[in-house]
Amino acid sequence: MITIICAEGGSSINGLKKSIEELGEKCEILFLSADNLQIDQTFNIDSDIIHSRCGIGEYHDKLTLFSWQVLNLLEVENHIFINSLKTIYNSADKFKTIKLLSKNNIETPKTGLIRDYDDAKSFMSKNNIYYPVIVKNCFSKCGNGVKLVRNDAELKEASKNAIWYGTTIQEYVEFGDNGVYKDIRVLVVDGEVVGGYRRVSSNFITNLHQGNKVELLKINDELSELSIKCAEAIGGQIVGVDILPSKEGYKVLETNTAPGTKGFRELGINVDKKIAKCLINHKKI
Repeated sequence: MITIICAEGGSSINGLKKSIEELGEKCEILFLSADNLQIDQTFNIDSDIIHSRCGIGEYHDKLTLFSWQVLNLLEVENHIFINSLKTIYNSADKFKTIKLLSKNNIETPKTGLIRDYDDAKSFMSKNNIYYPVIVKNCFSKCGNGVKLVRNDAELKEASKNAIWYGTTIQEYVEFGDNGVYKDIRVLVVDGEVVGGYRRVSSNFITNLHQGNKVELLKINDELSELSIKCAEAIGGQIVGVDILPSKEGYKVLETNTAPGTKGFRELGINVDKKIAKCLINHKKI
């Protein structure tokens, strides 16, 4: 039995479940938003392998640990996770992701963890960074809560109470062209690049959850090697890698251990089957 754990449903989850079942394996979805869900110290599930589509994250501007606590409770029961909980955290904490990538000589935007406005200004001075800059929380999701800050007044507002929210400041990498912004999402499954696309937006936030579009991307050797290296850096078997094109070359923005598959389906690429095979193969190990 393969169990998919998620906060709520969606096309990516339904598509993955269908692919697993088409390959002859049983699959159940555990919805953490279900009205009849009751969690206590005896909670457990009957499963051979768990694939989590949730973890630590901000929802409606609030940090929720409920999903993360449920996953850790199941880890106590010695369940196998793909991706592991360590990998999920490595990707969920965007500042740790940047640290891991940098440690592995992967180019990223310069990023600092700040407590307040003074920290932010000190970071900018030390790294010769000028406005605009990006301010966001480490556990933000789907492009929510990401601010483009243009001056001191905006920075003071954006960094207010920063120490309570795990706030980062990051150099802004210009990747727009005549009002059109295109970044790159590559999917790595078990050390192999299985597809990629450009996310197209009218502003610097390109997440598909914000209603943006996708374009087919031909992945060259450089992008392929970079994406695989990123997956290895965070220790993941199923990893989405978000990459910014810049004048200085590719810069990796973040990773995702529960990458959506909607964009691939729109382009006619069946990555659900690839992910399903990955889960089935690890179930048999």
